[in-house]
Amino acid sequence: MALDTVQDYVDYARELLQDTKNSPYRYSDTSLVRALSLSLPEAKKLRPDLFLNVTIPTFSTAAMTASVPMDEMYRTSLAYYMCGIAQLRDDEEVQDQRAAAFLGMFQAKLTTVS
Repeated sequence: MALDTVQDYVDYARELLQDTKNSPYRYSDTSLVRALSLSLPEAKKLRPDLFLNVTIPTFSTAAMTASVPMDEMYRTSLAYYMCGIAQLRDDEEVQDQRAAAFLGMFQAKLTTVS
């Protein structure tokens, strides 16, 4: 799956969150799109070089076909951030560990050379 549009990110985050079966979903489109909007400034703090000459947009559910301006090599990191933020809202102890893992993968994907 290519991660090009807001909808692609929401679909992929749902897959990682195991939230694909039932509608209404556990995590709303609005909350996942908000997390995507928050992920770009966080990524810019870690890797400003990826955002030279890029205006960071704010996304909404009204424009799910909007493109997400991120280098292909780092697109999954944004999905990890979305999942981490979604998991933070849950009230279970195991979710805190999953949230920390997703947020750690976000940071590692952006800052680690492999």
